[in-house]
Amino acid sequence: MERKSVLAFVAAFALAGMVLAQDKKAGDAGGPYGLPTLDQIKEKVKPTDEELKKITDIYTMAAKNEQETKARAKENGTDRKALDSYISIGRNETINKVKEVLDKDKAAAYDKLIAGSQPEKKKKK
Repeated sequence: MERKSVLAFVAAFALAGMVLAQDKKAGDAGGPYGLPTLDQIKEKVKPTDEELKKITDIYTMAAKNEQETKARAKENGTDRKALDSYISIGRNETINKVKEVLDKDKAAAYDKLIAGSQPEKKKKK
């Protein structure tokens, strides 16, 4: 009887760990190419409905392109450095397309949002 309760405890603990890990991954998920999410854009940039629709379309295409790039790189055995280069190009194209949709002030707010979402780079000693 005691063995069953220990096994149940271990199973519950492992299951809780997996759920927490999945929640953390889902919370970390950003927009395509690691850009801010649409919710973050709505909150910080405050685009009009028309601008938001265009940005949503841009993000949808960018997400599709990002997945295709990663799949192609995997099929072709592309090295990590080349893949990072392709991802960087797609990211920059997406940023430029979004900024074309926004006016000057909103584009500046989007730049600040992007800068805040960048992971800090490790400093070399």
